[in-house]
Amino acid sequence: MFAQAIARIDGDPHEGDEVRVLDPRGNFLGRGFYSPKSAIPVRILSRDASDALTGEFFAHRLRDAATWRRSLLGLPGADTDGFRLVHAEGDGLPGLIVDQYADVLAVQFLTIGMKRRAPEILEALVAATGAASIVEVASARHQKLEGFEVREGLVAGRPIERLTFRERNFEFDLPAPGATGAAGQKTGYYFDQRETRAVSEQLAAGRTVLDLYSYAGGFGLACARGGAKHVISVDSSALAIDCGVQAANRAGVSERVEWIRGDARRVMNQFDVDERRFDFVVLDPPKLASTARDLEEARGQYRKINAAAMRLVAPGGLLLSCSCSQAVTGGDFVRTLSISARDVRRDLTVLRWLGQPPDHPVPSAFPEGRYLKCVLARVH
Repeated sequence: MFAQAIARIDGDPHEGDEVRVLDPRGNFLGRGFYSPKSAIPVRILSRDASDALTGEFFAHRLRDAATWRRSLLGLPGADTDGFRLVHAEGDGLPGLIVDQYADVLAVQFLTIGMKRRAPEILEALVAATGAASIVEVASARHQKLEGFEVREGLVAGRPIERLTFRERNFEFDLPAPGATGAAGQKTGYYFDQRETRAVSEQLAAGRTVLDLYSYAGGFGLACARGGAKHVISVDSSALAIDCGVQAANRAGVSERVEWIRGDARRVMNQFDVDERRFDFVVLDPPKLASTARDLEEARGQYRKINAAAMRLVAPGGLLLSCSCSQAVTGGDFVRTLSISARDVRRDLTVLRWLGQPPDHPVPSAFPEGRYLKCVLARVH
């Protein structure tokens, strides 16, 4: 519930307290945790007046999240045991993100109300999944906004240094949050691109591929396994590249993948100077707009990097362009791509819209939860 929708506050609730929300007639609307410093002072967890936000409430919600992923999605499964276990509003637990890496969970508390319930939540997670270890991941922006601190690292179970997991039979091994040399990327890995990587693998046969902002090389490895002639993966993190190199070796595709450590924009500019062109360019930058206030600047950045990427696509080749900025709508994004194409005198034909997989669910009343936009297009 946004701040402007609140007419008054009765009593003296403190940060993280459980509160009830009533309409002007006194009818019960929902129950949630109070975050007075946030633009959303109350995130509704239940609309059932009989619910109390106790340990049993969290145990029920977390069991449900784990159960439907097993029964509907087959997660965890033989070829994929790394996935999103709890997706905040999508699982009726706003303010909580949990990713599963085989028998290890990475937890991120995004509200002070959820952080205050950490002991009950961690106990319920172990009961729902049998996890051997749980590590906590920080979100600096949310901690500053909500007024609490997080020290990344182990919060339950046996000590660990690595997150080892499978995605579509690729084996990854990343430093755990809080461990020496940890990459500091969200909760460890970008599970939200799993299905889009599978689509890229199907399109890669016989093509030259440029994977920009590659992190541990998920797109590039998929394209290499899909039969790409040659893949270049570009990222600024030496640690991420090292993890990608190891994954490529395990997958038997290392001979087809070349790694470049550097700033993606500079690499694109140099490739353009060198007149290098690629049959398939993947552009998956980090979040460029954290809030609506950043939107105009983000549009300008998306325009520039997409124009640079389009210059590198061979005539009739493919561009897969992605945005994980929630403030950038799908309409905003495709309009920006159209402007980028005009800037470099290209025609862009959209072939397919892609986005986050079903382990990142979105409530029907919360379309803003569809934060990931991916556009697959031909460039003429």
